[in-house]
Amino acid sequence: MQNLYKPQVYPKDLHSLITQTRTGIELANRWMLGWPAKVKTLIEAQEYQVAFEMQLEQEIEAEANAAQYSHLSSWEKREVLGLSESP
Repeated sequence: MQNLYKPQVYPKDLHSLITQTRTGIELANRWMLGWPAKVKTLIEAQEYQVAFEMQLEQEIEAEANAAQYSHLSSWEKREVLGLSESP
């Protein structure tokens, strides 16, 4: 399983939420690697959890309904399905 990138940035409750699933860790890592300032702003404004849960739900649902795209990588699937990469 993938490790969470910069786990010290997240408050304990967010860390627990993120690390419940592989998809959650991948999402958090993608956001932190691509948009670290935005992630920190969302955490400080206490808006990270809502944004994270909405995006996670969309990605889990998309993955469940993307059998015809099994030949694509996860980022290619997100692009084809119109999911946002950024927070």
